[in-house]
Amino acid sequence: MLSQLRPINKSFCLQTLCEENFTRLIRLTPNLGSNNTSGSIIQTEILDTGPFTYTLILRDKLVPGQTPHINFKCRVYMDTKSMEVIQIVGHWQTPNFHKTTPKDILNRKWESNYFLEKWLVFQLDMSNVTQTSQQVANV
Repeated sequence: MLSQLRPINKSFCLQTLCEENFTRLIRLTPNLGSNNTSGSIIQTEILDTGPFTYTLILRDKLVPGQTPHINFKCRVYMDTKSMEVIQIVGHWQTPNFHKTTPKDILNRKWESNYFLEKWLVFQLDMSNVTQTSQQVANV
């Protein structure tokens, strides 16, 4: 199904998708720069920082004894308020970009960032379910 979703102006849509993913990430991890994910249902591991960028790993918070399913290596741009997927570990192999066309690279970026969007939406939904069940338990 993912391979069938092909917007006409993919580069513009990719930029919009990256900006929306940034917004979702900030909703999930409001303390992004502090590496403190105590109030979040996802873990972030900051690998590198620059003046306006973070390179990080996103993953599910693990239950003891659980192995991680998918790790997203992403670059977050604080000045443009966007993020892009660099690599997805545990889902599919990243192709060798040295032997592909620019169109193939754009398609792979689209697929990776679209998959991240679906994962972030799922995490937000899970966060809402968790908050709702905690509110019901407190009543």
